[in-house]
Amino acid sequence: MKHRLLPFGISALTLLATAAAQNEEAEFNQRQAKALNAFAKKAFDKGFPRIAKVVWMQVHKLYDIDNEEAWKALGYVRIGNSWNPDPKRPYPTQDTGSGAEGQPLQRQYEALKKELANQHRQQAQKWSKAGRTDRANHHWSMVLRWVDDDAEAKKALAHVEVGALSGTDLEKTLYERSKAIEKAIEEQSKTDYEVKRVDGLQCEPLDRAQVKYVSVQSEHFTLHGDPDQADNLLTALRWAERALQVCKVAFPWQYQDGKWPQEWACLFAKETYHQILKANQVPDLAWKLEHGASDVIGNTEITNTNGVQTLFDACVRNVAQGYAGFRSTGFVEGIGHTFVGMMFNNNRLFAIDRKRQEGTSASEEDREFQSPDFDVWKNLSLELAWKSSGGVPANVLAFCDASNFPNEERIKAWSFSDYLMRRDPELLRTLDQIAQELKKQRIKQPAEFERRFAEKHPEVSLPQLDKEWEDFWTGASPVLKAIQNNTPPLAAISKGVDKWLEAFNAARKEYDATPVKWSANLSARCKDHAEYLRKNKDLRDPASTHTQTVDLGGSYNGSLFAQMAVVVAPANLGNAKKMFERWVYLPGYRDALVNNTILTVGAYLEGDVLVLNVLSGVGTPSAANAGIRSYPKAHDAQDMFEGEVKVADLGPEAEAILRKHGRDGKKVIGFPLTLHSGGTGGVGIRGSLTCTVTGPKGDKIEGVLVFDEGQIRTTTAPGMVTFWPLDPLPKGKISFVWSWMGNGTQQVARGSFFAK
Repeated sequence: MKHRLLPFGISALTLLATAAAQNEEAEFNQRQAKALNAFAKKAFDKGFPRIAKVVWMQVHKLYDIDNEEAWKALGYVRIGNSWNPDPKRPYPTQDTGSGAEGQPLQRQYEALKKELANQHRQQAQKWSKAGRTDRANHHWSMVLRWVDDDAEAKKALAHVEVGALSGTDLEKTLYERSKAIEKAIEEQSKTDYEVKRVDGLQCEPLDRAQVKYVSVQSEHFTLHGDPDQADNLLTALRWAERALQVCKVAFPWQYQDGKWPQEWACLFAKETYHQILKANQVPDLAWKLEHGASDVIGNTEITNTNGVQTLFDACVRNVAQGYAGFRSTGFVEGIGHTFVGMMFNNNRLFAIDRKRQEGTSASEEDREFQSPDFDVWKNLSLELAWKSSGGVPANVLAFCDASNFPNEERIKAWSFSDYLMRRDPELLRTLDQIAQELKKQRIKQPAEFERRFAEKHPEVSLPQLDKEWEDFWTGASPVLKAIQNNTPPLAAISKGVDKWLEAFNAARKEYDATPVKWSANLSARCKDHAEYLRKNKDLRDPASTHTQTVDLGGSYNGSLFAQMAVVVAPANLGNAKKMFERWVYLPGYRDALVNNTILTVGAYLEGDVLVLNVLSGVGTPSAANAGIRSYPKAHDAQDMFEGEVKVADLGPEAEAILRKHGRDGKKVIGFPLTLHSGGTGGVGIRGSLTCTVTGPKGDKIEGVLVFDEGQIRTTTAPGMVTFWPLDPLPKGKISFVWSWMGNGTQQVARGSFFAK
């Protein structure tokens, strides 16, 4: 009998030991959650709700999914067994904290991460001694989540060398593929391709609609477009050729070299796009007229592009989607956003319109979903990945529908495609094929989607890929953090920036613009660029301050941000008023003073270098402050300006304008007049826009209209049109008339000012 009882006794002891271990783990998790809760509350109370939000989400995701303190802090209320958003307590999104409060907070967070890692290290050592390698490895992994370098953890996890770091075999694959794609993009951005205008080419859908157009070709592509956009169409095909070469690096399958099987037509005016759809009697016409921005007619992809950047976006997207060969909505849109994001760090074209937000009823988060800035999208993906419930699982991507594509589905479709392209694009191709099969069979069962994927890829499950996606976007290891190389918002809080924001808002008030708010999330790129300029003190001309060079410590993405950044170097708060007055002579900087669609800015002060991000936080202003604005203002005024601007203060784009119009070598150009429509999608009124400027004697002043097509903020801003007088303005009263079609009627803005 004793021998029969022995196994039972051993089992009982094992169960007791397991229960004790589980209780100890639960208590450990509670302690970690408590520490994070305390920090999140402090960050929230100091005025940094977005930073606090991520930390509270970490509490749920990493330690205690049912933590009441974190749920309530995030604005949730328990209903039955689930937590739901409390409509009476919406979570704030706007930062109000100061730089003086933010910097100590960053130091406290770094100390907290070290302490969290130390606690996990002790647990890992304990489990290792007990022979529980599985539990030990979990804690070793958590050590590396919180700190980037721990020799004991790396040894225990048997990491392999990954660049200057170490990680798993999967992380090595992700790192090497990511770096190969980044290298290809950087190299291709500097590569020129032969492009030419070709007369006599026919495009049947455009001919049928009696639309005037020009045609351009490169080695692989044919593009038709507006006659006045010939130069931009040629540049767009250069980007298409570059995208093709990047696709050859990114995808394991090959494209049969030769002419692209489909031609493209990109038209700026929405009215022209609608005219083409109607003339060609496309299916589902009513829906496409209201919601669509792109359609295939015969052998031609027709796209409505209301700006030059949108044109470039369309061509890169066409290449990526065509090369990938996907056909389901989620993965077609996802891979298109992926390549456009990687090559431009912006996304201006949505083949399917996003849900429209009505005026000021749109929340801050709604506006972020509408942002073209991929740094904003990355923050949204980060928060989506941290969600413990209510996120978008990968098994729903097969069922994304063109007629209903919610914001979170779009973000997940993009970020999941981005991740799998780095991991193994063949997995994406399988997922797309299954999605097409299910659509044909009219099956809408996520479980069936998972089952079929498991049949074709037994080595990895869809839930596992979801977990990997979460780890990638939340930076679960040093290698994953290194791939994204993002500056955390806490590190982008600088002392002294508060006073600069006050001065900036005071200047905007002088120009009848609404005040802006500040965001730590939007300041990360500002920090990177400010540090770059501080290190390279000899780079202070307009062209140099609005780019970055890899050889000098910059990055490709950094150079994209720098183009539209506002840079003050040297920054002297005592001279701020005079500085803002000089901005009026730099059209792109002027836009930062008068544009009411700028709602939130990023800003970082590094020594005497101040960098502002006035691009990412745009949105729809209140009705009272909305609408197109001209500067000088559209009324008879006593405003007085110098009649000329030094070309050296403006940079090479002003030089190019003068050179193109027979004034090569001129040191000055006339005082610019501007029209500000705001936003980032381009100038929608460009087809009907005119500007007439006359001098004191009523004589017409020679000048040219330049749209938002430049790459240097001194002369360019998204949604802005500039009238450049080619010669200095004559002294005396200058009159102007802007005219354009808006809401079906002729709109006019007229006024005058005095030139010194």
